[in-house]
Amino acid sequence: MNGGLKMRRGRIGALTITMGVLFGLVAIRLGFLVLIDGPWLVAKARKEHQGEITLAAVRGSIVDRNGKELALSAKTQSLYAQPAPLIEHSTAAQRARLAAMIGLDADSLEHRLQTKSSFVRLQRNQSDQAARAVDTLGLTGLSHVPEYYRFYPGSGLAAAVVGKAGADGQGLSGVELEYDQLVRGEAAEVHFEHDALGHPILDRPVELQDPRPGDRLQVTIDAAIQTQAENYLADQVKTSGAHAGTAIVLDPFTGEVLAMANATNAATAAADAARLHNSGVQDAFEPGSTLKGLVGAIALDNHVIDTQKQVYVENGQWHFAGKVIHDDTPRAWLNLGSIIEISSNIGAGKIALSLGAKRLDAGLEAFGIGHKTGIDLPGEGNGLLRPASSWLPIELADHGFGQGLAVTPIQLATAYAAIANGGVVMRPYVLQAAYDADGREILRHTPQVLRRAITPETAHTMNVLLRGVVNGHEGTGRLAQVADFTVAGKTGTAQMVNPANGRYYQSRLVSSFVGFVPAGDPRLVILVVLYDVSHGHFGGLFAAPVFSAIASSALQHLEVQPERPAVETASILPFGGGSSAPAIDTYEASSQSMPVDAPSTPISGRAFTPNFLGMSLRGSLALARAEHLNAEVQGTGYVVAQKPAPGASRKSNIILKLSQDPIIADQSKRLPEQKPTRRSAARAIAKSDSSNRRID
Repeated sequence: MNGGLKMRRGRIGALTITMGVLFGLVAIRLGFLVLIDGPWLVAKARKEHQGEITLAAVRGSIVDRNGKELALSAKTQSLYAQPAPLIEHSTAAQRARLAAMIGLDADSLEHRLQTKSSFVRLQRNQSDQAARAVDTLGLTGLSHVPEYYRFYPGSGLAAAVVGKAGADGQGLSGVELEYDQLVRGEAAEVHFEHDALGHPILDRPVELQDPRPGDRLQVTIDAAIQTQAENYLADQVKTSGAHAGTAIVLDPFTGEVLAMANATNAATAAADAARLHNSGVQDAFEPGSTLKGLVGAIALDNHVIDTQKQVYVENGQWHFAGKVIHDDTPRAWLNLGSIIEISSNIGAGKIALSLGAKRLDAGLEAFGIGHKTGIDLPGEGNGLLRPASSWLPIELADHGFGQGLAVTPIQLATAYAAIANGGVVMRPYVLQAAYDADGREILRHTPQVLRRAITPETAHTMNVLLRGVVNGHEGTGRLAQVADFTVAGKTGTAQMVNPANGRYYQSRLVSSFVGFVPAGDPRLVILVVLYDVSHGHFGGLFAAPVFSAIASSALQHLEVQPERPAVETASILPFGGGSSAPAIDTYEASSQSMPVDAPSTPISGRAFTPNFLGMSLRGSLALARAEHLNAEVQGTGYVVAQKPAPGASRKSNIILKLSQDPIIADQSKRLPEQKPTRRSAARAIAKSDSSNRRID
């Protein structure tokens, strides 16, 4: 074989090997494209020939506890264009006419159409009439699809609670955000196909998947009470010159929020602020003297003080730990009731020192101070309660009258609800129930007890003492009185802290009042806070009247019967044996609680005398009426003795001896734990510069 032949064969062999390698590489690459990159390439190809947009489903409505609509969604039209087909099949004049119809200038429309995108939204929230008008132009590449616009029929009613939804149907604040997954439903998707130039491949309408409507939410808010709370609060914010204000109305036995109002001075109000920020749960302030009611309850519960023990209050000026703490009403000695009534800083400070940091801290935490309440609204604040181990003696004293710590409005209202309901802290909530599009109930919230803060006896005693703030001769909250009802509550005025230096402003205050009504059988806990008022705008002068106005209208709306009987009905009460009834102090009679064992229907067949010990006057009369007994009453307040004795042979007459102070009864006659007489069973489970400081 000659050399030429060998060379040709070598070349052929090399070429064959090379071609084989190349074919192998191609096969490998092909396999890689099919098996590995295939799904991605298919998806990319489809994406280039298919357009889609996700539209929010109709959001469910939000209504108040009585069905009044607070948030609704209205069907509108969203106009969109496919830029390439629209430009190709229309003239500049036609597009200019389109621009005018949708509220754009011609240049703006042309600019928006100069895009590589296959889909451009031109106008949202068009009416059906406007959409039909656009259709009459007959332009290719122009169409519209339905979407839903969120609006609020009550304008700003309960704005902070209801919150706000965005343009794309997402919750941004309030209930709209907290329960967004329930209320937003399932989104709808719009799909369409086109070629590389944007021309439709198939002559068919846009495909629209039917969305699932969102659930209807029913909140605990009572629109009537909310309206009055907002109106009275806004008026007082304007009158007092406050920067802002908050008012909260709770049911103390369930934790339901009946109203949560926020008001801002019109000069500083920002757009949408009312819906995006909720001062009632997000802002914290120093509570001032409103904390004295909690401190007194903690001291009673720890047996550090009782209602008779006297505290030396230094004749109005106390030098302690290098500071001077003042009282506006100088006294030498005061008992707990008087300390609460005249709002003695010195008395409260000394009680805090007697408790000690550990017990005071534990008591405040039991009431929920310094911790979130768990209310079902977004952005709740913690307040501020530093570890007890870090408190200096002067800080401990300051905590006694509400300085050096901070609370949110909902925290303070929830804490006073525990005093009103017999000692348990209830979780506040705003969502009552949720219903699907067919009206089926899918969620319902029920009252939830978080913990017991104080005993029922302590709660009852503090209830009585807090009445002196409103009804006592020297009470700081007399402007909180409500006609025909007894109010228990506490005023508060605290200096604001300058964030720049950590010291207190001398003339910028937070004024507040918190209380419950009727005191004998609480239906409402109401808190009013006015932020950043000038010197002299004390809680008892400016916050208390708002409490009174809200309480009066709410009690009337709820048809709560007055505690004090009308003159024409007083004679039917079974006093004594005949017409000579003893004189009764109507205020004391009306201010006591109904007993836990007062039956609503007559009891017959009982051969022994029932036990009246520990009952209020009103409750004992109800029991006597049910037992068909004629009661001769001696004194006012609570039954401390009876004749015949409990369990003795039954007689037609009974003598009841009452005292205004239930604590004088011996331990065997302590008041029973409060239980409900008219509500559901769930209800029963139911840095500090102290010098020259003025706090009422």
